[in-house]
Amino acid sequence: MELTPVQERTLADLMASDVARPTFARNLAARLAALIERLVAPALATLPDGQRIVLSKSGLTNLHARCEGLYLANALGEGVFEFSLPLAVGKLVHKSIEADVVGERLPESELVQKALHRLRSSDTEFDLFVEALDGIERSELVGEAIRQLVLFRGTLPPLQKSWAPVPELRVKHELLGGRLLLTGTIDLSLGRPREEAPMEGRRLFIELKTGVERPEFVDDLRFYALVATLRFGVPPFRVATLLLEDGTYRPEDVTEDILEAAARRAADAASRHVSLLGGQEPVLRAGPWCGWCPRRDTCPESLTRK
Repeated sequence: MELTPVQERTLADLMASDVARPTFARNLAARLAALIERLVAPALATLPDGQRIVLSKSGLTNLHARCEGLYLANALGEGVFEFSLPLAVGKLVHKSIEADVVGERLPESELVQKALHRLRSSDTEFDLFVEALDGIERSELVGEAIRQLVLFRGTLPPLQKSWAPVPELRVKHELLGGRLLLTGTIDLSLGRPREEAPMEGRRLFIELKTGVERPEFVDDLRFYALVATLRFGVPPFRVATLLLEDGTYRPEDVTEDILEAAARRAADAASRHVSLLGGQEPVLRAGPWCGWCPRRDTCPESLTRK
């Protein structure tokens, strides 16, 4: 298969087909789980019976990098989710890439239209949002999805079945008898374990991003690596953010130290969750996220408050 120079660079640098894969200790996942449970146990003792903590990538980002008020509002179920055009574009792009990875290689415009039809028939909220768009807005939705799919294909080589590509890989793991749940969805996973070397890290996790790079991207992928390690017992060998706009990527090889740091960050978030629900005042930080915070009209720090 003949590739473009950009696709060749991605194959060599990001997918690292000629790099030896690391072998991890068999008890690594158990040690990480024990660390989290030990750190969270004191806080969990004060959590009312029947309640559990659910930690996701976005929740951790809200708590550590954005605003505790936003995190608390979401944890309490305040506000109602509403689609916006950027969110709808993202959903359509991910569905298009999912179909591109596992299905036949169709022209971009045809693939996006099929993905749009599939989403509208399976997701009521998405369908209602698209139905409310006028003709120009609907064209913008489809056009932007096509543009991002072109960027994706122009950066990554066509994914071979031997690479075991899995789009939208959902992973979960329960701790402390189910009272703490870690959950995440990885945009694209490549690689599969070898039966003759089960503790060898073989998977590459790729998170697809548009727009500018943000500091929390690193922690997002480390969290995914942690959850996958707890779920499968073996870490991925590498995680990477792929920026579709310019085709650059930020890879990081997974180590035990990185996983332990992610475990401590998750444990800290779980403990902070209990404190906030117990009445401790959240630390408020203004930022772009004020625009989608359920408390934006009453928060003293909100940038959108009139």
